[in-house]
Amino acid sequence: MLVAGLFGLQMAVVFAVLQRTPGMGRAGLNSWVAGALLVTAATVLLAAQDYLPEWLTLNLVDLVMTAALSSMVYGTRRFFGKRGGAVALCLLNLAVLANAAYFDWAGVSPAEPALVFILANTYLPLLLLRVVAPQVRAKRGTGRLAALSLGLIALACAAMGLYQAIDLRLLPAGLAWLAKRPSRETFAVLHAFGIVSLAVSFALLAHDSLRRRLERRASYDDLTDVLSRGPYWEALEEACKQADRQQRPLTVAFIDLDHFKAINDLYGHLAGDSVLRHFSGLLRKTVRADDFVGRLGGEEFGIVMPNTALDQGRAISLRLSALVRTTPCPSEPDAISYTVSIGMAERLPGEGADTLMRRADNALYDAKTMGRNCVSTQPIERLAGMATPPRMRVSQAS
Repeated sequence: MLVAGLFGLQMAVVFAVLQRTPGMGRAGLNSWVAGALLVTAATVLLAAQDYLPEWLTLNLVDLVMTAALSSMVYGTRRFFGKRGGAVALCLLNLAVLANAAYFDWAGVSPAEPALVFILANTYLPLLLLRVVAPQVRAKRGTGRLAALSLGLIALACAAMGLYQAIDLRLLPAGLAWLAKRPSRETFAVLHAFGIVSLAVSFALLAHDSLRRRLERRASYDDLTDVLSRGPYWEALEEACKQADRQQRPLTVAFIDLDHFKAINDLYGHLAGDSVLRHFSGLLRKTVRADDFVGRLGGEEFGIVMPNTALDQGRAISLRLSALVRTTPCPSEPDAISYTVSIGMAERLPGEGADTLMRRADNALYDAKTMGRNCVSTQPIERLAGMATPPRMRVSQAS
């Protein structure tokens, strides 16, 4: 009993620390702090039952346990972005309070818990299970294991509540061994351990979410929400190795926003940031699921297109160029029109990320010299050391 209380207190500290982590302040963790503290209070009441009236101790424990579980259900809903439910949970706790008060007034034996309490503590774990169950499939790795354990513990808590609610006299002869039900105090202790176990599993789930959020923040550009320069190069190097292993084509695009300095000078840097965000949104809308994009500099971006030959990649770049030209960035008082120049290169067998992107950069330079607002491809002959080829093939975005 005291062990459950200490674990509850410790979990309250864990959730309080997680809550203070940047980005986790509104994730519903404060409700889990309250729930863990309520479990600790319930175990203290159980430990002090020799010094308090029996009816007062057991009914208070029931009420506090229900409040703890309700707080945790509400916090879980908040954590997964589900709004509402607070009024229904408050009404459920008021019903438990009223039912307990009535049975105390009627002089019902304290050995039997109030029926509404039993039903509430069967329903609440099932409600928690309903919120968590979809996360088992959605999560990966540690997050999936944490969601699975949370769901299983919630199911066990619901089964314990159901066991308290059923009439054991209706059990078949083969289940007669279940007829000897544990005492109400035993159920209270088991319930406390169950709620603390829920807190441990949810803490693992919250930690996994925090870890993934921090990893994403480290890998993605804050302004444009695409890969930052370092992670982009790492992903490109891995894509090159995979292209060698699978003997598949790989095409990259190097993109530069035309006259971006003039946009900053004319409209201001905040408007320039809006243009970058607007372009990154169009970029994510254009690329495919297997492609990945990154911000390589101030107004420079890159696209890596695995399993893609140059002609197919050029078609994607042309669509992007046309979309940018026909979709100005919303701004006040007038929308900001802009264009992009794109240089492309298809990877040669054994070619590294640096050489591949250098060829794409050369193609981008050619696109700028041709007047910008176009897509230019870098012939492989230039790298192969052949005679100087004719003028670069340039696809005008018109």
